[in-house]
Amino acid sequence: MNRRTLPALTALATATTLLLTACGGESPEVDEKIPGAGESSAEASASASEKESGADAIDRPEMKFPGDMKVVLDWSQPSGADQAAALHDAGEYMTAVNFGIDKQDPEDSAYKFYVVPLSSAHTFAKDMIKKHVDAGLTGTGSLRFSNGKVKVSDSGNSASVTFCRDESKYFNKEVKSGKVQKTGVDENSYYAFTLIMERAKTPKGLWRAKDIAGERGASECVGV
Repeated sequence: MNRRTLPALTALATATTLLLTACGGESPEVDEKIPGAGESSAEASASASEKESGADAIDRPEMKFPGDMKVVLDWSQPSGADQAAALHDAGEYMTAVNFGIDKQDPEDSAYKFYVVPLSSAHTFAKDMIKKHVDAGLTGTGSLRFSNGKVKVSDSGNSASVTFCRDESKYFNKEVKSGKVQKTGVDENSYYAFTLIMERAKTPKGLWRAKDIAGERGASECVGV
C-alpha cells in the first residue's frame, strides 16, 4: 500500500484512514516467533509504581493477541504514582485499539474501558477499528510504542501523555486470505502522539483517554 502524509489526528476520519493504509514495514519471517506475543500489556508492564497507586487492583479487561501480533510498550515508568498510572493506561488504550482490530469489533469493551465516553479518543478508537473491519484487515507483526512522557495538570485530574509509535515491523493482514500487505520502512513509519488522559472517579487509580492528536513522519520518533 502507498503511504500518504498525515497532517494531524484531530481530523479523525482522515487519521484513521491514513493509519489503516500506512501501517507496515519490514516483515518478519512467517515462522519467526515474536517474543512475548500473545501477552497482554497489563501482564507485561506491571510496575512498582502501579502497585503503589492501587492500579494493580483494578479489574481490567484481558487482552490476548494471537502469536503473530505483539504490542510493545517500550518505555520506563515514571517514579510518581499519578504519572506512572496515566502513562500505563495511555499504553493500555493504544493496546486496546489494536485488540479491537484483532477482534474485528468496533464496539469491543476493552477500548471502551479506557476512554471517556463520546470523547475524541472514543471516536478515534471506534473509527480505527471500523475502517479495518470494513477493509477486511487486521494487524500482524510488532507494533512498538516508546519515549513515553507525562505531565500532570495542576489540578491532578488530567495529564498530557506524549509518545512515539513505530510501525516499521507492523503491517496489515487480510482477514480472509491471511495475506500480509508488506510495505517498506521510511519516515512515515513513525508517529508522534499526544493523549489527554483524565482521572476516572471509579475505579480508583484508573486514567481514561479523552483527547488524541498526532503527527505522521515525526523526526523525533525515528530510531527511538
